[in-house]
Amino acid sequence: MNPAARGLAPPASRVLWLIPAVYFLFVTGEFLALTTLVLTITDQGASGLRVGVLASALWLGILGTSMVAHRVVARFGHARVFVAGSVVATLALSCLPWTAAYAVWLAAAAVLGMAGGLVWVAGESWLAEAAPAARRGFYVGLFETSVGLALMTGPALLPLALALGLPPLWLAVLLLAAGTACSALLLAEVPLGAADTVPPASDPPPLPPAATSPAGVAARSTADATPIWRVVWPLVAVAAASGVLESGISSMLPSISMRLGFEMQLAAWLGVVIGAGSALLQPPFGALADRIGMPRTMALAWALVLATLGWLWLVAAAPQGSLWAVGFVLGGVGGAVYTLVVIELGHRFTGSRLVQAMGALVTGYTLGTAGAPMAGGWLFDHFGLAGLSAALWCVAAAGAFVAWRALRPAGRN
Repeated sequence: MNPAARGLAPPASRVLWLIPAVYFLFVTGEFLALTTLVLTITDQGASGLRVGVLASALWLGILGTSMVAHRVVARFGHARVFVAGSVVATLALSCLPWTAAYAVWLAAAAVLGMAGGLVWVAGESWLAEAAPAARRGFYVGLFETSVGLALMTGPALLPLALALGLPPLWLAVLLLAAGTACSALLLAEVPLGAADTVPPASDPPPLPPAATSPAGVAARSTADATPIWRVVWPLVAVAAASGVLESGISSMLPSISMRLGFEMQLAAWLGVVIGAGSALLQPPFGALADRIGMPRTMALAWALVLATLGWLWLVAAAPQGSLWAVGFVLGGVGGAVYTLVVIELGHRFTGSRLVQAMGALVTGYTLGTAGAPMAGGWLFDHFGLAGLSAALWCVAAAGAFVAWRALRPAGRN
């Protein structure tokens, strides 16, 4: 009997909601742990550079595996890589509560990032492949919303755990363990690595060569004829700028706020606001890309980022009240830039080419996120918030220019 006749969704549809659900638990535990580590050593008087190195360890781990993730997924399948990465991440995180040694925290954060990189590439490429073309912006936006909600929930659990007398790091371990248990359902849905062949849910028939997607992007049937790196590398550069602005510097803002006078609990709530921006602004930008097209939506995102960073530079002498709005915009709109690039690649590539492109995209994004905390901490130590905001504005301007070049009509044919 047809699964739909029994009231069940087809396997591809289950993938579309199960992957965001598992990733929500994964990222919530991951960023509860990272926020705890960063604010703990900040409270102990660590320099901005030392804090940035610890924050970067996670992203350096992601960077290392994202460069080879497409080969791993091609060999073992999306489901197996997704589940195995979740297991390794849980084991790495479980080492943190036993010691306060900085070197151990660095090593565990790096391994956590390596496993998280595999989970990220496998889950995101699988979702983009399984989503129907007409609603790819919605489903990719849903995935990124789950990430944003997790970025909001993870830091929010820190003051809650402290108020209740619960150990935050053990709570993070429990969250990752729960996500790992749920991820096993993906193996049940697509046994033996068959995830690579899951058809898109309710995808329309192949379009003729002259057709376009709802967002005005060349149909995937013709996109696969385009040399992959000609399309991917400019978008990887855009993703790197997005990584600097969203996860890279946003992960440092709570620590910076403590050095500007915030208490630890208040700094943790700033992390919640950053995650709220990511959660609330991803779906509108994904839907907007489906409606008005990618170039206009991308231009709007970069305009908002540049305006926000310009404001931060103007109020750098007394920024405390503005940090909330700045964190919200950088966490949300900065992340939306990455979401838009994922949607663009989903329109242009399929199968192994999509996994390869997504792996390169995650690599570019994590280059930004890995380098930004260290560079941002050093800039703040030496030039204050004014110097940091000016440097970020330059990064955003470069990202906007590359995005315009990559998405302009002449460059897309």
